[in-house]
Amino acid sequence: MWQFHQRLRPFKAISFDLDDTLYDNKPVMIAAEQHVADFVLAKCPESAKLGVLGWRALRDKIAQQNPELASDMTALRLATLEHGLSKFGVEQPKALAEEAMAEFLIARNRVQIPDAVHQLLAALAARYPLVAVSNGNADIQRIGLGDYFQAAYQPGNGNRGKPFADLFVAASEGLKLNHASELLHIGDHPVSDVQGALKFGSQALWYVPNKPMAGATWLPHARISQLSALYDLL
Repeated sequence: MWQFHQRLRPFKAISFDLDDTLYDNKPVMIAAEQHVADFVLAKCPESAKLGVLGWRALRDKIAQQNPELASDMTALRLATLEHGLSKFGVEQPKALAEEAMAEFLIARNRVQIPDAVHQLLAALAARYPLVAVSNGNADIQRIGLGDYFQAAYQPGNGNRGKPFADLFVAASEGLKLNHASELLHIGDHPVSDVQGALKFGSQALWYVPNKPMAGATWLPHARISQLSALYDLL
C-alpha cells in the first residue's frame, strides 16, 4: 500500500485535505450543484438557459481567468453566481448569489463519512495534532469531523488556497511548528496537495486510490492507495 519516493522524515503534525481524500466528494457536489441550479431557477427562470452544466462551464471559465480565485472554491462559486445572475438582468445579483451560496453550503455539507475514516482519524488524533487544509468549503463540524481536527484552514480572509503557501503557513503557525518539514500533508491532488506542500517545505503523502499516478510533476515523499495504510504511522 506504500510506495516511497523520498525518505519520510520524523514529523510532529499531520494536515489532511478533505474532499476526495477522506470521503468521496463527487456525489456530494453533483447533488449540491443541482440543488443550487434548482434554487436559482425558481428565482430566475431565465437561468434555465444554463442548467447545471452551463453553471459549471461558467465557473471553469472564471477560474481560468483568475488563478487565485480558482483556489478559493467559495469565492469562485459566489463570483460565478453573481456573474451569471447579472447577465440575466437580476436587479440585485449579489444578494441572490449570496442566498444561493447559502443553499449550496447546506447541500455540500451533507457528507457521509465512512466509519473506517472515523476510526482512523480518532487513532491518529490520539498521537498527532491534526488539522484540515482544504480549498473547499466543507465545514468540519457540520460533516462530523470536528472532534479529530484542532483547526481547519481554508481560503479567505486574505489567504489563498493551495498550491499557494498561505494555508500551509497558517497551519504551521497555528500548530507552532519550528520548521515546515515538521508537517506531513496528506491529500489526493497532485498539484494542490503534493506540489503545494512540497513548495512550502512540508512533507507530502499522496493518496491515489485505484488510479494511475498521473498529473504529478513533483514527486511526493510517498504514495498510498488506501487510507488504512496510515495506521503504519502509529
